[in-house]
Amino acid sequence: MGVVVPAYAQAGWADAAFWCAFLEAWGYPFERISPPGVIEPIPTLVVPAPTVDAAVAASLAGAPRTILAGAASPACSGLPSVRFPYPATALDRNSIGATVRAARLALAEAARGVGLVSIWPWPQGRRAALVIDGDVDHPSGVEPSCSRYVAPSVDVAQHAGFESYGIFVAAQNIEAEPGSFPGGVEYYNHSFSHPYSHWNAEHWASLKIDEMRQEVVRAGDVYRDLLGVEDRGLFRLPHFQLDAWDRTADVLEELDYRGESSIGSNVSITDGLPFHPSRRPWSTRAEDAAYARTHPDPDERRPFLQIPISTDPSDPAFPNGCCSYNTLGEGVRRRSAHPEAFEEILTTVVEDALEREGLAHLFIDPPDAGYGRLPGDRSDYASAVERFMKWAVSREYLTIMSIAELVGWWFEREEAIARMRLEIDGGALVVTIEDPPVGTTLEVISPQGIRSLHTMSPGSA
Repeated sequence: MGVVVPAYAQAGWADAAFWCAFLEAWGYPFERISPPGVIEPIPTLVVPAPTVDAAVAASLAGAPRTILAGAASPACSGLPSVRFPYPATALDRNSIGATVRAARLALAEAARGVGLVSIWPWPQGRRAALVIDGDVDHPSGVEPSCSRYVAPSVDVAQHAGFESYGIFVAAQNIEAEPGSFPGGVEYYNHSFSHPYSHWNAEHWASLKIDEMRQEVVRAGDVYRDLLGVEDRGLFRLPHFQLDAWDRTADVLEELDYRGESSIGSNVSITDGLPFHPSRRPWSTRAEDAAYARTHPDPDERRPFLQIPISTDPSDPAFPNGCCSYNTLGEGVRRRSAHPEAFEEILTTVVEDALEREGLAHLFIDPPDAGYGRLPGDRSDYASAVERFMKWAVSREYLTIMSIAELVGWWFEREEAIARMRLEIDGGALVVTIEDPPVGTTLEVISPQGIRSLHTMSPGSA
């Protein structure tokens, strides 16, 4: 495959950037082409429609299958191609999911008569993935008593056979009451004092870059010194305070962090799959902020991954995903929503991910995952969460990962895509990947449009 990528900020650049992000997320190897490189025919070619003039249109006659992306120029008229009319300059939280699904359909149509190969997003060819994590912002005795509910929430997950529940912890809570944080749990960096909370009244954006760095480093030291664990290079902004994203991203990059998770799927360029955030925004639109977009040029994006949280079915406009404190009109956190209604929300997110073959990433705070297991609790949300987790564990076509496992898998998969070689030998397609990660699965779409998944053996394949 090839994607024609105009110069930054030129007509059609955003359309090309969207398609590069889409193909990378779904594991299709492709070549980035600078105009006028379209003269060389490539079996499946994505061309930003605004860039097509008479000369480009003439060159496209040699390309077997072309996807014309974005608003068409007059020269596009009559070209034998697959039209993809959704302009990337209009992508927002109301359209991103539908646009990504339309791109998958357009790609399948373009593959007819040609075929395509990708590395499937999920290990062992599973249909979708599930990640669940939560945050600890407040100590016991300060509503919602996050620290007090860590052990009950971990107990709920263990009873359900769910082994991958991880927690982002403001480390000053650990310093205050280390006994509230059991072993055998993945703890991730949520800053030391959680600015704009009980421990620190300042907003995150008010911190200077050295102060941000100290918040991250000091938190890591506390996890290591008091709990004997590493934060696994994963960070989440306190209260999703994205106002100072550039400084935050600079700190995370300087400290070699591997992942950040502070946005909802409904604002992410990939509709929820991990991606590398851009170093600069696409435009002045809020929707095009750097944390929500990536860039076709690897040098123009961050080395760490953004891991979006799935969109909340009860509040699709909420920009930070399906968070237990917000869902059902904040009814879970207010203890006014019915526990079975919360269970239905969680199940709906996973079923939607299975339909899209994507990622279900749920934010279930310890005060909500464990609420119902301590004296004085008025509602039994914990049992609803446990039933949901048991249901998820029983889905054989769902792979369950911690966020750390997802990030590790995604980096290994990216490296495997870079090593992937496609050759024609005696009329047959031969795919070679040296040392594929365990669980690597090829998605093969035949020229007849038949899709199949093939899990590769470890070692040289």
